[in-house]
Amino acid sequence: MRLATFTENQHERFGLVLPHPATGEDWVFDPNGVQARITEYASRGTSPLYASPPQFFPSGNVPASLAAFLAGGQPGLDSLRRMADFLTRFLEQSDPYILTGAGFPLAAVQLNAPIPRPRLFFGLVQNSPTAWRSTPARTHLNLFPQGHQRPQGSVIAPGAPLVLPFAETITGGWNPELGVIIGRGGRDIPVSEALAHVAGLTIVSDATFDYFRRDYFAQQPPYDWFEDAMSSWGDKKSDARTPMGPYLVTLDEIGNPYDQLIYTRQSGLLRDRSHTGAMALGIERTIHWLSSLMTLYPGDVIHMGTMGYDGSPYLSEYTPQPDDYIESEIEKLGVLHNPLVIDHSEYDWRDVHDSARTVHPSPVVRGLIAQRQERVTPAEWSAENVRHVWLLFGNYAAAEAQEDLKPRPYPRFLCAPNSVLAADNAQVVIPESTGMIWLGCELAFVVSRIARQVHREDAESYILGYLPLLSVYDTAFEDNIIEPASMQERNLPKVYGRWRDGFNVVGNPVTSGNTVSAACIVSLDGVGSVTGSTAEYLHAAPDVLAYMTRFITLFPGDVITLGRLAARLEVPPGTQTTGLAEIENLGQVTFHIQDRRNPG
Repeated sequence: MRLATFTENQHERFGLVLPHPATGEDWVFDPNGVQARITEYASRGTSPLYASPPQFFPSGNVPASLAAFLAGGQPGLDSLRRMADFLTRFLEQSDPYILTGAGFPLAAVQLNAPIPRPRLFFGLVQNSPTAWRSTPARTHLNLFPQGHQRPQGSVIAPGAPLVLPFAETITGGWNPELGVIIGRGGRDIPVSEALAHVAGLTIVSDATFDYFRRDYFAQQPPYDWFEDAMSSWGDKKSDARTPMGPYLVTLDEIGNPYDQLIYTRQSGLLRDRSHTGAMALGIERTIHWLSSLMTLYPGDVIHMGTMGYDGSPYLSEYTPQPDDYIESEIEKLGVLHNPLVIDHSEYDWRDVHDSARTVHPSPVVRGLIAQRQERVTPAEWSAENVRHVWLLFGNYAAAEAQEDLKPRPYPRFLCAPNSVLAADNAQVVIPESTGMIWLGCELAFVVSRIARQVHREDAESYILGYLPLLSVYDTAFEDNIIEPASMQERNLPKVYGRWRDGFNVVGNPVTSGNTVSAACIVSLDGVGSVTGSTAEYLHAAPDVLAYMTRFITLFPGDVITLGRLAARLEVPPGTQTTGLAEIENLGQVTFHIQDRRNPG
């Protein structure tokens, strides 16, 4: 089956995509609308369906969103398959008038990304021999999924403009990548069962254009991996930067996912050909590995990295014109076509009333504005509803001495899945597979409203409040690295060390208090305590907010932690106790350690 998310008459829903037998034109059918129309058609005594009207979904209406539908599991997909088979025969024999309001020509609706607001949007990098086959220094590889999390504001639909902030010397490029959409969630998914957790595949255009990257190149080397990753991946996380679609195609339509051709085109010019078989790590191992440290949920999206030329470059000699576009095509999945525009310039040919131009380039942000969800109050905020968690690295005075991370004029930030967050009084479960466990107390803040291009002097008005954050750090990912390793292989595990479910426990945001030189204490009953100070931070919250929002829109309720401090507390294996993380005048969080490591 081909499934699509679409908007018709300002109503977003998902549907089945089928070719109309009379014209060959693709139509999209809303399952709820089809059920209602067929039931009505069958209600007349002269209908051929009168005696046995089909009931595809016995439990009632299906959810409007594809992610919510996938959460219903295999029974829902089986019912949808029966509907697809019925519709194919019905359309061959009946007038489509009967399905008025339930089916629409694709050309008459707005096609959205199949998962418009993915909770997890994880992109692998260096997952193909093309990344290292011509590098003699690479004597071996640490084969674990290397990648990063994108925010929802980066996602755009098929046909939507890929928006660049300004025209000066456009550098960057994009890759067509195989997108994997999770249908059935879970933890610790065996390799042998991984594909049973996949609802289908899609296309992701992994685009990066250099804006944060310019700040990185303006510094004097040597560079460190964290600023390299922040600038490169920060550009990928920018607004309206990542097309997805056009469809979710179920695995039964594809056959072998590792035997599909890939094509890259710019304005009709074939740029590259590649093949989905060119993966170092496949879908099964990636799902197994990710689910070993975090829970996967229906609608989560994983894209598998470039299989061909990495970063097929945008040709800067050609300034975008109204008919310029990029295309990513994967056999049996379709073509993902997106025009290039430059925001606020003579090269922006969008209609002057286009909401992508007049309101915001990101459809998710436009949706928040349309639904009057532009801000959040302290009473409305909760850790369970946070969309994005942002972690800072090397943002403390001793970072150069302890981690060889030199002070820079910008913060090193990365995005994490929201499952890393837990609320006050959480049970922190430490699995057997972890290494050494370190606890820290950090200063975090909550974004109060949609934050885009925030000026430093206005930044405090975008902060809902400050709060203490308990950070739990696991060294297991570092411990398993085989040397000699690349900078990425050596340092990315330090990011994953904070990605386990619930390893970042937060209190409630406080609107007033000393954030400049407050004591930070983390203590563990029967173990001990350590103390630091917010004075150790190099970049304060307003600076971070102003820097990130130049190209990335932050959402109401997003949590940003300023990162670790110098002092951390080690947790002895087998610990079963209660602890406290507290920032002077800004509150505290209580947590309960359940350590499953062998104390012997």
